[in-house]
Amino acid sequence: MFYKHWKKIALALTAFFWGGCKDNSSSSNEPTACTLTISCPDYGVAGYYCDDGLHPNDNGQNCTFQPAPACSKYYRCEDDVSCWAYEDDTTLKCSDKQDKDFSINEKDFKNRYYIENEI
Repeated sequence: MFYKHWKKIALALTAFFWGGCKDNSSSSNEPTACTLTISCPDYGVAGYYCDDGLHPNDNGQNCTFQPAPACSKYYRCEDDVSCWAYEDDTTLKCSDKQDKDFSINEKDFKNRYYIENEI
């Protein structure tokens, strides 16, 4: 009986063991690629601004320092995650492919992703 069906038995055993092998392509620990876009506003200059319109050196009244607008970083990753942060922030605000929002610090982000066009 075994002699007559030995090919079918060998094929079935091979298929059984092959099916038990794990597919490691989806559970890879390799970082995912992201593209980086940096945008800086074309307007705004850091400086002192006074309520009366005079310069502080010309005895302007109620002068306050206004910093220049910050640049922002935007990451778009291959796993449909998008993240952004202002220039000096260490925490990125992200959204995944199901539009769930989460935050991640910059160190963890760089462990999980790599930037294709980093300057």
